[in-house]
Amino acid sequence: MKKREDIKKDKAVQITVRTDVPTIWVDNLNLGIRGDDICLLRFTTALPEGLVEQVKIMTSKERLRNFIDLLCSTIDYYPTEEGNKPGGDITH
Repeated sequence: MKKREDIKKDKAVQITVRTDVPTIWVDNLNLGIRGDDICLLRFTTALPEGLVEQVKIMTSKERLRNFIDLLCSTIDYYPTEEGNKPGGDITH
């Protein structure tokens, strides 16, 4: 019989893939952070008509840091400057 910790580990590894969720292209990221450290990420796509919001995501500041660590390690990019802005917009 599996231990409780092993069951938790097994469940954490499993991902249910939802084929009804579309894959989208995004060009821009806007980030806002509330006073309670909840972050709102808004992804948009640039079209000739203007920017079109594609998806909004809310998460905690702690989880967002984990996401950023994962992104940086995946693409082997580690920024060296500390930011001091509470939010911002990336439109390159």
